[in-house]
Amino acid sequence: MSTTPDVSSRRVRAGSPAGRIAASLFAAVLLLSVVAQVSLAGPETVWEPLLARLAADGVDRAATGALFASPGVVFDPSIMAKKVDSMVKNRFEPVTVTRRSLEKSNYRRFLDPWTISKAGRYMAENRALFVSAERAYGVPAEVVAAILLVETKLGSYLGDREAFGVLASMALCSDFELVRPRLKNLKNSPDRTAFAAQAAKDKGDWAYAELKALLAYAAAKKISPLAIPGSIYGAIGICQFMPSNALKFGVDADNDGSVDLFAEADAIHSVANYLRGHGWREGQSEEERRAAIYSYNHSNLYVMAVLAVADKLVAQRPAS
Repeated sequence: MSTTPDVSSRRVRAGSPAGRIAASLFAAVLLLSVVAQVSLAGPETVWEPLLARLAADGVDRAATGALFASPGVVFDPSIMAKKVDSMVKNRFEPVTVTRRSLEKSNYRRFLDPWTISKAGRYMAENRALFVSAERAYGVPAEVVAAILLVETKLGSYLGDREAFGVLASMALCSDFELVRPRLKNLKNSPDRTAFAAQAAKDKGDWAYAELKALLAYAAAKKISPLAIPGSIYGAIGICQFMPSNALKFGVDADNDGSVDLFAEADAIHSVANYLRGHGWREGQSEEERRAAIYSYNHSNLYVMAVLAVADKLVAQRPAS
């Protein structure tokens, strides 16, 4: 028996209080229905489209099936919903970023004197690594340190999720209907809905590629992918690289035979290598410098925060 209320039989007028209540009730029941279907299905059912896609790409199905059967790997469509909602808002409600925006944002906590002093001590403790990275890639040590501070508080916070489950959940959400009930910024707009559907498809394909890169990264390190913590969107390590960037720009700076983004040496050199790979050059313009940092995180506010932290670190640099 269907549990969905027969809203149409009530003949409520669209836009009226009763109509809005009925519409909200219908949306709530639809969301609960989707959640129930996901929760009651076994892992082999929930993840079947993803398992089949990976198998078609030559990834061992038995091995991935064992990973998806792990109790800690749970499908969470709210991750993609949060990302798509943010993309919709940025697209249709753009905000001009100013210095005042930085001072009012959460990034402001990285600019207080105590935090800057802590970053300065971190640089002093790892001076040889920062100096060698700057010489090798031409990226100022203060910029690298600023990124590590903003990304993971200098390695003290590495994320509280398994990167595997995050990326798998996002990859599965290329199916827009898994995301639609959770979105808050559509506002009954066909343009917003069309944009959101395409965004879910694009980010789902992106997450699928990152999931495969995570499997490759874990294989190279000879560890289980489930042992790798990540951010809300699957970034890993002290430097918060997406797995594909770990493969492209990761540096084995300590020469131990593998890239370990959870080790200071590899993380520091990898950040510098990434920025150089995205256009950082000596004598470049301010616009080019900002573009290189923007590639790390597509947020103008992020770029402003990193550069502001770097400037403060330069200002407290001991006189030579």
